[in-house]
Amino acid sequence: MKALKIAVILILVLNGGYSLYNWLFTEEPAPVASVALPAIEPAQAAEGLDLKALITLGKEIRSGQELERRLNEKNGINNLDLNDDEKVDYIFVSEYGNSKDKMGYSLSVEPVAKEVQEVATLEVELNGERAELQVIGNEQIYGDQAIYNDSTTVEREQSAAKVAGANGTPMYNSYFYPRPMFMSPFYFGFYPAYYAFFPLMSRPMYVSQVTSYRSNTVQGGRSEYQNKSNKQISSPNKGKTANKGISRSLRKPTKTQKQFQVTQSKNLKSGGFGRGKSSTSQLSTKSGTSKQLGTSRGSGSFGSARNSTSFGSSSTVGSTRSGSSVNSRSTTGSSFGSSQRKSTSFGSSSNRSFGSSSVRSGSSRSRSFSFGGK
Repeated sequence: MKALKIAVILILVLNGGYSLYNWLFTEEPAPVASVALPAIEPAQAAEGLDLKALITLGKEIRSGQELERRLNEKNGINNLDLNDDEKVDYIFVSEYGNSKDKMGYSLSVEPVAKEVQEVATLEVELNGERAELQVIGNEQIYGDQAIYNDSTTVEREQSAAKVAGANGTPMYNSYFYPRPMFMSPFYFGFYPAYYAFFPLMSRPMYVSQVTSYRSNTVQGGRSEYQNKSNKQISSPNKGKTANKGISRSLRKPTKTQKQFQVTQSKNLKSGGFGRGKSSTSQLSTKSGTSKQLGTSRGSGSFGSARNSTSFGSSSTVGSTRSGSSVNSRSTTGSSFGSSQRKSTSFGSSSNRSFGSSSVRSGSSRSRSFSFGGK
């Protein structure tokens, strides 16, 4: 029995000596600098509605009702998400001008209730037996001079009765059929039965989707015929901008829109993906309490240790306060070898310690030397 006691004491002394040696002579790892993640800007609002695809769609429709329906049906060219809720926004269409020789279609979105943002205008002017089309993107969304033009026949190439997907929408054979100007009867929160909050398409998927609407005849810039024409019409939504609700990045936002986005960004938690400006790995030390971020790595200590032998209870993890380990996790039992976090300690998992505590964000190191129990 006496020999067993001597053996146990000898083992403890050897373990203590080995741990003390490691604690005194093991090199500390190099400091890990805090890493600030780069700012991630919101996606561009302009990416949600391809203007070249819009003018091609304009060659297929002959009324505002038809255009509104085509824009808001699933798997179309509309992938707008101005309020950044990951759902496709409903686009409202209003006709303007006259049904004799020049028609206009104003496309707008309501990102929140009672806030209207014009997105683009499509204007069609009679030129003999041809119709000259011109699309102008809103400058807040698309920036300056986002203009495209093309031309087509005044009447459909196939009759309205044969056009697929009419589904009760009034269909006309000509752009210039005598009729009252159409204005969408819908508004924020009230939508037609055919519309649903479709999930947003990924950018690659959307680009693939609108490829079939791209036409080689679409040209950049103003329509030469419309530019020389003295027929002037004005959109009913001209100058209407949503001061609240637009979270997507704008090419040329108004001062109010900028203020809204800055305020919204400040209210969001830092470190978010897609909105947060930056996130930094931080270390907080207060009143002698070190909070440990990252992986705890202590070497040669009777608390939390690396490359030492456990006897009794295993290492402490979490934070250390005034030399005492708090929130420790222990593994009881006697073992010669190594545990998941190798340590040497005498007594229970809450240890008295002396020495130094060095904690770093990312890869931290804590040293302690403990004897006895609580």
